[in-house]
Order: sequence, then structure tokens, then C-alpha cells
Amino acid sequence: MSVNCTALQSMIADNIRASNGFLPFEDFMRAALYEKKLGYYESKHVFGEAGDFVTGADLGPWLAMGFADLMFWGWQQLGRPEHWVLLEQGGGTGRLLTQVLRFLQHQDMAFPTVIAVERSAQMRERQQAHYAEKGFDVQQYIELADVKTDLPVLMMCNELPDAFPVRSFVWRNQCFYERGVQLSDDRFVWSESQESMADAPSIDTTLIEAWSNGYISEYNPALPAWQKNVSDVIGDGFVFCVDYGYSQQEYYRSNRIEGTLMGHKAHQVVENVLADVGLCDLTAHVDFTALAKSGMKYDLLPCSFITQGGWLAQSPMVQQAISELAQDGSIESVQALAHAKRMLLPFGMGETFKLFVQGKGKQLCPDYLKSLDRMRDLRLSL
Repeated sequence: MSVNCTALQSMIADNIRASNGFLPFEDFMRAALYEKKLGYYESKHVFGEAGDFVTGADLGPWLAMGFADLMFWGWQQLGRPEHWVLLEQGGGTGRLLTQVLRFLQHQDMAFPTVIAVERSAQMRERQQAHYAEKGFDVQQYIELADVKTDLPVLMMCNELPDAFPVRSFVWRNQCFYERGVQLSDDRFVWSESQESMADAPSIDTTLIEAWSNGYISEYNPALPAWQKNVSDVIGDGFVFCVDYGYSQQEYYRSNRIEGTLMGHKAHQVVENVLADVGLCDLTAHVDFTALAKSGMKYDLLPCSFITQGGWLAQSPMVQQAISELAQDGSIESVQALAHAKRMLLPFGMGETFKLFVQGKGKQLCPDYLKSLDRMRDLRLSL
């Protein structure tokens, strides 16, 4: 175990003792992932084959093509402005952003001012080196709230809200109780608050009525603040968010009795999210209904909700590339098509991952996505 991980575990243990032996899981997850110089995202090997998991950007150009088509569509809807901003938050290694920019260079459109928001100092350093290597000028910020612009904005994020710290709960005796972490023989173990939650999550009561006693899940309390920050930055524009998750009806179905919390280490799922602190990723799926409702409070209107497979299959750039590879027949093209299948098909990432599009003060679904749009699944009152 590294010195950093030992120091992180000691710090969390001290926090538990300072909290009368009970630390809410949200605080545990925040420290495990983001503690300065100690958290998981300060690791140098997080993404890719040498890390703990792969993202869409590691599986070829498909995700970048899909985002590039969305950027071109959004730019057209904004009136083809000469000056505009492409903003990415939580961009990992920076690879996805530079792929998108490379595709946009070949589009008949004005090239944007590019901004990247990343809270991890170590990741910002990696991103800056990558941007310089690829020849792109990118402005970097630590927090979204630091970004100020009067230009139209098209924002993209890939696997961002799934890494926001969540609050874990148990439904017991018709009440919500917070789940947290305590110490047992110097190990981190689950514990329950003795008092019911004063700020229980907003979940459809018809779903709650179907839960069994002891039902465990989680919710993301950071979504409203994030959506406010997004809205404050975007005076005019669109948000394109890709992540794994469900509508609220699917997220909190009665037989999903242990929630969606999980860890990732060495490309394997880690069931015990309290083990290997600082050495594995912690994550929970996204409740897209909650995300949509949070955005609507700040004039971010839901435009489209579609599976990643449906989105990419309808993307003009992706369609052309797949057609060309299918005609090629080389070993390289077969390998590229195998990655495309993983991105598009249900047994890969095509069904669980979703694209959620929001418009600032406007509700426009890309024409090429309308036939497969699943906005009705979110059950919003628009």
C-alpha cells in the first residue's frame, strides 16, 4: 500500500473519530476521491488500459465523433456565431476534448474558444501536457464557478456526475436513515444513523411504496448546485452530458435492493466500496430524472434523453466511419469495428450509458435523434 493511501486512511479514521464514530458516506467518498494530494484522482494511472477502467475515449474515435456532431448541431442552433465557447468539465486525460477539436477543424464552422474545468491538480497537469502535444490552446479552470464568459457556450462532459459524492440511505420502518462509515478493528465498516434523515431525497412516492424494509440505495445531493453553476456560466447554449444511469423509475425499482454504488480497480468491479481506500474508483449511477429536474429550476431545459447506442448509431460522422471500415476489411478496421460495437450495442456500453441534452432557455432536440429519443422515460412535467 502506498504512503499516500496509508495517510488517506489515517485521515478518514481521524474524521470518523471526530464525528462521534459515524461519518456520512458522502464525506467518506469525497475524501477517498478528492482529498488534496491523497485522493484517488490524484493517482497518475486512473484511466485507460494501464489504469483501473476505460472510458469511451479509450475505445477509438466514436465518442468524439458523436460529440463533434452535437457541437456542429448546437452551433447551428445558436445562429452560427463567429465567436463561441466549447467547455468541457472533468475531461480526464484530455484525450476526448482534443479528438473532438480535431474533428471540428474539418467542419465548416467557426473554431471555438476552448475551456477545460478540472479540480484535480494532477489531472490538470496531464491535460495541459496533452493539449500542448496536440497543438491546441485550452484555458484551464479549477472550478466551473470561476468561468466567466458572455459568449454562447456548448458544454460537454463524459462520466462526470457519476463521480459526485452521494448520500447512501436505508429505507427502514417507513423512514430514511443515513448510511455512513465507522471503525471496527481499524477497518472501515458500514453503519446506520440512529435518527431519520431530516432532508430525505425527493423520490416518487409510488416507487417508495414498493420497497421492502431495509431497501438500500443512494442519491446525488450535488446535482442542484452543479446545475446552478452550469446555468450561471451559460447565458445561451446547450449541455451535452454522457454518463451511465437510469430514469428515476428504473433507478429505484423495487428489486434493485442495494443501490448502484461500486468501485473499479484494475478493470474489475469492487463490491466493497469501503476497502482499498484511495486505490480504487468509487461511483454511482446517475438519476437522470433528478438531474433534469435540478436543471429545470435554473432554466436548463431537457431536450433529449437517449441511449449512447441510439445516439451514436444516428450520428452522421459515426455512420460514415462505420460504413468506410466495413468496406475496408483489414485487420485494423475489424478491430476498430469491435470497439464500435462495444460503444453501441446493449451488451457493451450502448444501453446503460445515456446522452442527456439540455438547452439554456430553449428546448430543441437534434433532428437526427428524435426517432430514438426517450424523454418520456424521465416522466417530467414540462
